[in-house]
Amino acid sequence: MKKRNRLKKNEDFQKVFKRGTSMANRQFVLYTLDQPQQEELRVGLSVSKKIGNAVVRNRVKRLIRQAVQEEKELLKPKDFIIIARKPAADLSFEETKKSLQHLFRKTSLYKKSSSK
Repeated sequence: MKKRNRLKKNEDFQKVFKRGTSMANRQFVLYTLDQPQQEELRVGLSVSKKIGNAVVRNRVKRLIRQAVQEEKELLKPKDFIIIARKPAADLSFEETKKSLQHLFRKTSLYKKSSSK
């Protein structure tokens, strides 16, 4: 994922947490914030130490990044933060992608032209 598509700074995270809306399923929590002047989506990831050791956390982050990368063209240009919950550590890539797609649909993050 390119640098311009990442949320890194604490102030960016805090803005999304304070002004954004949230939606959750069993594996992930998704915070979204509409940024009308923005042309591209930006993603922040949060995977706490409760999920597992560094190897497990990095694997979860890689799976999330890849799932978002594959859906990127279909998503609206917003800021969003994905927080992994404990069950996310046991998911395969397909399950991770399906779970995130479920959240994207629930929060209507998909562009209108999408057939999903």
